[in-house]
Amino acid sequence: MDKKLYSGHALITYDLILDVLKAHLENRNLTIKELCTGSIRSTLNTRKHINLLIDDGWIVLSNGVHDKRHRLVNATDKLIHLVDGLLESGGTQNNVSHESMHI
Repeated sequence: MDKKLYSGHALITYDLILDVLKAHLENRNLTIKELCTGSIRSTLNTRKHINLLIDDGWIVLSNGVHDKRHRLVNATDKLIHLVDGLLESGGTQNNVSHESMHI
């Protein structure tokens, strides 16, 4: 997974990705503020990793619908397709299905 996803970076990166994917699966908005406050790392360090994920095309920022001051964090199609592929290949190899995955 590292080679396809995000090689050479800290575990905080994977924590952030899981938080973004969880919000995506729950069909709820996730703000940068929520993502940073949910992290065990400093806001500055967390924001650095968010920027790396944005630069590599795994997540994208958008403005909030009701409040344009809120910056929302969303999974990109690139990330969603990668996770779907991992779930499909893992489901045949490890008996993992979409229903049994709890993020």
